[in-house]
Amino acid sequence: MKLAVVFDASGTLVSIRRIIKNVVTQKFLCNCQTVDIVDQKEGRSLVILKENPLEVLDNENPDILISSFLNGVNWGISYCNPPIDKSGIFKDNETKLKELQDPLTVLKRFDIETDYGSAIIADTISGRIEYTVATGGCIFPEVSRTIQDLENMGASVFIASGDSRKFIERLGNIVGVQNKCLMPEAHHKLKRDLILNLKQEGYTVVMVGDASNDILAMEESDLSVITLQNGNVSKKALETAQVKIENISEIVDIVKNYMNEKK
Repeated sequence: MKLAVVFDASGTLVSIRRIIKNVVTQKFLCNCQTVDIVDQKEGRSLVILKENPLEVLDNENPDILISSFLNGVNWGISYCNPPIDKSGIFKDNETKLKELQDPLTVLKRFDIETDYGSAIIADTISGRIEYTVATGGCIFPEVSRTIQDLENMGASVFIASGDSRKFIERLGNIVGVQNKCLMPEAHHKLKRDLILNLKQEGYTVVMVGDASNDILAMEESDLSVITLQNGNVSKKALETAQVKIENISEIVDIVKNYMNEKK
């Protein structure tokens, strides 16, 4: 029997530090799921910076518009609450780059093992940038051994995440997952499509995640698992998952028992 285990990254394999700034209230939010904020309002999009913010953002003029800054860098939509208007991302003529630099400044106070990431949450209908985001984190200590144990069982391990390519490739390099098994910048439909494609190839597929952008993939998988290790999970994902675990290492026995039942 061919077995594939697909992991989300942030919150699943990585203990995430996520600093979110509400541009309107000027308050910082910690330990919130960006996808949950997007889900609160139709037309919102999570727009990620595909480049290292320490290189392209940190030393930029804080008084230029974020919309102007985005015209000169690589970016992508990693999650959205449709319907959206992509052109609305560039209609904000008020929000300065300082708003995007501020969360990054806060995040740099912490120890970060992965690459840094930056993003905005925009209301594409009204054309307003409502939140700015900086992310980084440390890989849970059990991850490398867990992946090795799964591969020793004959499983193919994949990572599918909405995080940037640099973030995911660095993660894969550290924990021992080959680039061909990585799907960076993957929104919820791409994660679902990966599950469907693997099943078409004859795999029994286990999906492991913690956020609402994992739900479609969970629904299409043969076994869906949510990990509570990061301490802040999506309520929708919690309701969708068939199995709940407290530590990522538990997935080894979960998969082993599941496969034994399938024989």
